[in-house]
Amino acid sequence: MSEPNDQTPASLGRGATVISQAYYYVVAAIGLIFLLGGLIAALIALRKWVFPISDVVPAGYGGMDRNDAARSFLGALAFAIPGALVLWWHLREARRREGRRVSRESWGGVLYFHLVALITLMIALGGVVATLHAVRDWALPICYEPPRAELSPVEGPLSGSGFEGEGSPIIDPQYPVDLNPGVLKPECYPPSSEASRSVLDGVIVASVAGGTWLWHLRRGRRALDEPPIEG
Repeated sequence: MSEPNDQTPASLGRGATVISQAYYYVVAAIGLIFLLGGLIAALIALRKWVFPISDVVPAGYGGMDRNDAARSFLGALAFAIPGALVLWWHLREARRREGRRVSRESWGGVLYFHLVALITLMIALGGVVATLHAVRDWALPICYEPPRAELSPVEGPLSGSGFEGEGSPIIDPQYPVDLNPGVLKPECYPPSSEASRSVLDGVIVASVAGGTWLWHLRRGRRALDEPPIEG
């Protein structure tokens, strides 16, 4: 009398279904982490905006504190918004598929498709966050006023200066003289060209990884939803 085999088609199909549902809940949890982290960072940025620390900022840098708060807020949204979308969609799909029948598919192929979908989705999510940060840098770069250059007087006469007995400024011919020293152009980082290249790089990463994620997830779902082939 032969002993019953635990590896029946029903048990194999149940394992495939569990793998599929585990994928949705694991990704939803990762989306929740992104959402919570972004919300906390956004609230801290709002605190910086409402209660700035401008009293400890050196002269000439008065707007840096609020600019930093605005950049931090936009950077936090770059994590919170994609995380919220990932959390919402995967929880919805997991709940919709709770009452599905047990699949008759072997769990090996389903595990592969969902594992690759998980990895590529994380890469795509990183590409989306990087793209949003690059857009933030392009729209709101870090700008600050350069330090004001002061002319150094020289004690005693200078030969050929025409001012005997009086101090004259040292002028370095290698550097241009600012004819309007009262107006200083702010220096911004990163430059718009560099930020634009970063946007394109992020879009490339998100597009390639996102397409790979979508294809593998569809194949994994199709493997679960297809009716068993009758022998």
